[in-house]
Amino acid sequence: MDPKLLEDLQRAAGLYQAGDYAGALAISEAALARFPGDPEALHLKALSLAGLGRAREAEAAYRETLRRHSNKAAVLNNLANLLAAQDRLEDAAAAYREALALEPRFANAWANLGSTLDKAGDFAGAEDALRAALSLDPSHIGALINLGAFLNRRGRYEEALAPLDAALRIQPGRLEALVNRGVAYRETGRLAEARRDHESAAAVAPKRVEAIYQLANTLRALGDIAAAGAAYRRAMALAPFRVDLHNDYAQMMWESGEKESYLGEIDKSLALKPDVDLLLARADLAFRGGEVAQARRSAQQAQALSPKNARALGLLARIARTEGRLDDARRFAEAGCAADPADFAVLHECAEILLVVGAYEQAAALLARDAPAEHLQKHIALRALAMRASGDAGYKVFYDYDRFTAKLFIETPPGYASLAAFNEALEAAIRPLHVAKTRPIGQTLYGGTQSFGRLWNEPHPAIQALKTALLDAASRYVAGLPDDPDHPFLAQKTQRLACAGAWSVMLSSGGGHVDHIHPKGWISASYYVRVPPEVGADSRSGCLRLGASGVAGLDLPGERFVKPEAGAVIFFPSYVWHGVEPFTAETPRITAPFDLAPC
Repeated sequence: MDPKLLEDLQRAAGLYQAGDYAGALAISEAALARFPGDPEALHLKALSLAGLGRAREAEAAYRETLRRHSNKAAVLNNLANLLAAQDRLEDAAAAYREALALEPRFANAWANLGSTLDKAGDFAGAEDALRAALSLDPSHIGALINLGAFLNRRGRYEEALAPLDAALRIQPGRLEALVNRGVAYRETGRLAEARRDHESAAAVAPKRVEAIYQLANTLRALGDIAAAGAAYRRAMALAPFRVDLHNDYAQMMWESGEKESYLGEIDKSLALKPDVDLLLARADLAFRGGEVAQARRSAQQAQALSPKNARALGLLARIARTEGRLDDARRFAEAGCAADPADFAVLHECAEILLVVGAYEQAAALLARDAPAEHLQKHIALRALAMRASGDAGYKVFYDYDRFTAKLFIETPPGYASLAAFNEALEAAIRPLHVAKTRPIGQTLYGGTQSFGRLWNEPHPAIQALKTALLDAASRYVAGLPDDPDHPFLAQKTQRLACAGAWSVMLSSGGGHVDHIHPKGWISASYYVRVPPEVGADSRSGCLRLGASGVAGLDLPGERFVKPEAGAVIFFPSYVWHGVEPFTAETPRITAPFDLAPC
């Protein structure tokens, strides 16, 4: 290579590494003017254009580089990075695979492929690719962090700790590793360690929102509401329009009894400027808090800013339905479906309104299409209601109580003299977790409280013994299910199950649950810790109710009532509408519900 060209390219590479993409581009283009078609200069030009955000020109430069460069795998990897940054995930994955076909031991390409497949929803492929990268380079810091974050998102927190620990041994204080390891610690009940990591992350990066946000979540899990509130407000000051921050803060304040001020921070952000997503979040929070008029005003403001916003139209439909304005509700919902036919939340709102106005067959037709996994449970639940309401007995394919529901007793955990003794210890472990002054905002329970976080992550020995016993019972339940690969519930049958949620509920006399489903589960269940003697004293008091309509305005009665018994767990598909019959008793009814999903 010409010595002057080599000198220029080294200088351009240095500028690129320092983030001076314009300087690097100028030198690479000058080099190409003197040495047309030089592959290294072309490659630097493509990298610099990508750094400047000039994606179309960068892609063209990469493709020209591919025709001339000897290390095509490296060029393909960089091209794929560009495509992934544009959310062209299928194209990016194809380019990574092409690079790996040329160079199978290219750890960076494996790691990048894993991240891309994760974004694309190919979780099995993503994990395989990340582990392939680490098999080639066990110290690949990006693959270690991304694998840990991936496992966290899948709810596999214990597994996430190993790669994150390894990343922090290589780079102590690495922000992403600290944040993700703190999440894994928190979700496995190791709250002191979670706090240590998240406080370290917040100190390392005091202006990084995610570090402050996760610190707030950990402080909330520790029950330090004042410190958590301060951390949430600190994060919101950095990102005033980030919806998840406002949602979590408002819900915490509501549960803490601050019902007069739970929307205060979101209102401060909206005073800075009107924002559609934040207005919709405010409308949803106000609606779930029972402030329907406030919800309507916020949703109307959002729709004024974005007239064809499907989410705004769907929320206006839900509000109008609650207010009894069914014609307006139907109009809003149908406009929302037309604005975004792929938005299943709006489609389901439209289906519910059709059910309420008696258009059962039209609702059934709307729900006949297949739904993506994240909306499947609600989709089946509504479809079954539409079929039942229209007189189609085919709904029993989904609501086959004899085949799909079961009440099983757990085995007495080791170290306890009896199941009754175990439940006494379990109750003593659960009661301190009920620090909230009221039910979670918008939740289905009334006359009681719910624990925060994931119950199974609590380190108390009785709770960990419960987790083991319930997974054993779930294994027995799944083994008893029939095989039917064409049934939407049975097609997912597997013994590889992950917890999609676990909590405890304490219902006082007069309490209960309105009918609902669990959209994040495949199997849902409730374990009975304490059952007052008055429950079930008549035929239904305090019983688990299955099959009643969970759509307000559509009156379909429960079809099966299961009497709870201390030490028993009742299983059913997550799409089955269920609630709790009201009861009168001198002591609380204490349960430990949970959801499981295939992993």
